[in-house]
Amino acid sequence: MENKKELEQITNCALCANMCKHGCPVYLATGNETVTPQKKARLILYEKKAFIEDEKGFFDVMFQCAMCGACKLNCLYDNFDLRDFIQKERNEAFKKGILPDETRKRVETFARFGNPNGERRLIQKGEGEIGYFISCSTYSDQQLLKAVERILAKNGDHVQEFGGGDICCGAPLYYAGDSEGFKKAAGKMKEKIEQRKLQKVIISCPTCIKMMTEIYPEVGVHLDIEFIHITKFLHTLLKEGKITVNKVNATATFHDPCILAKELGITTIPRDIIKMLGFELKEPIYLGKEAHCCGGVPGGRIGDSKLVSKVNAMRINELKETAADVYISACPTCKAVLSDMDMKDIAEVVAEQIIDG
Repeated sequence: MENKKELEQITNCALCANMCKHGCPVYLATGNETVTPQKKARLILYEKKAFIEDEKGFFDVMFQCAMCGACKLNCLYDNFDLRDFIQKERNEAFKKGILPDETRKRVETFARFGNPNGERRLIQKGEGEIGYFISCSTYSDQQLLKAVERILAKNGDHVQEFGGGDICCGAPLYYAGDSEGFKKAAGKMKEKIEQRKLQKVIISCPTCIKMMTEIYPEVGVHLDIEFIHITKFLHTLLKEGKITVNKVNATATFHDPCILAKELGITTIPRDIIKMLGFELKEPIYLGKEAHCCGGVPGGRIGDSKLVSKVNAMRINELKETAADVYISACPTCKAVLSDMDMKDIAEVVAEQIIDG
């Protein structure tokens, strides 16, 4: 352990009552005690004391985590985030080359194409000081991209669209433990944004915003511009009357993306937008910051697809209990992972109701 404070923190977590497990989607979906936050902390403590013999098994457990932040939300200790310790173990796993097969393959794809999905085409449209960054997950969803473009066309300000190809926030590398690769991706993103002389960047993907505003500075990459999640942008357009919409006579359930709710604190704005469109909200049992992960947070998706499927199935069942007419989220990855229940992104729902003219 790097210092006495960290040793004290991980020991406190390892010896805690483990009540936070009741908010952990990985534990709730699997029932496996080994993957609970407290048990992970205990394994980390044992590893630091050289009690661990199965190094690969240890690192596999470190990748069986969504990195969604539910444990931090339910933690008794101030200024402690177990994810910081798990991330350090992932970094160590990468250095030693002891990665889960799926993680290794995604890192290899990123190294070849500059993104985790093997996309080749670079997108560059429009001009102006406001940008819309097309994240990897947005790029993979042409229906969502068309909806965003329709909304941007109605906005009075000129907006540059850019993304695809080798432009990625680097989150898959970060969560895979490739700290050097992530730093390079962050540097490239800074370069691409500064080349375009942007003052403000709108993004649909909450993880991208977290990377650029919180994690980039940790590796020495600082961007002196404003990053806005698309829900805030849509909310402003609707409030200022820059776009007018039809009123819908239907019910809707909103799924809160982990990073958007727990990290960025955006929970009421998406619901306000849905109400502006005329929908009656039908809330799931777990909502807002307490909402369970869809299974798609890159922290978990990078490691174990079988685990992701179990977390995903649990969240789908929770959402379906509302029996709403429409299911909406505000994260391209959530939409993709929850596709079995015909999930829509909030930008698509807004675009569908825009009144032309």
